[in-house]
Amino acid sequence: MAILYALVARGSVVLAEFSATATNASAIAKQILGKIPGTDDSHVSYSQDRYIFHVKRTDGLTVLCMADEAAGRRIPFAFLDDIHLRFVRTYGRGVHSAQAYGMNDEFSRVLSQQMEYYSNDPNADRMNRLKGEMNQVSLSVLYINCHFQLMLYCRVRLRC
Repeated sequence: MAILYALVARGSVVLAEFSATATNASAIAKQILGKIPGTDDSHVSYSQDRYIFHVKRTDGLTVLCMADEAAGRRIPFAFLDDIHLRFVRTYGRGVHSAQAYGMNDEFSRVLSQQMEYYSNDPNADRMNRLKGEMNQVSLSVLYINCHFQLMLYCRVRLRC
């Protein structure tokens, strides 16, 4: 599972991008930017060959990533939420007047680091991590319950 490409744009103006692979992802992403309808906030995904392009638009800022099919939707959209938050925190109102690729030198490193994190670190998938923790709690409760029942059984047997 991997996130292979990402960009941040204002409308069709790309402000920053990073690619971890030699594909035509940039060209496809720019076509997608031109096809996103309206200005409403949205979360959409587009399939292209064996890759999925996930798009999040919020407050006029579009964050897009390309991931392989195995990544599903949850992790890429968690990545997009994270990138959107980091971008807005870093640049604030500057995004509304920035030139094309105006944030690329600095923010492409952030894209690269976060792509690596969300592609490879098991902690990136909070849902699965929380499910694992809940399973541990369930097993602990089950163990305590069995132990308690065994103690009750022994007490009842010893009194007879």
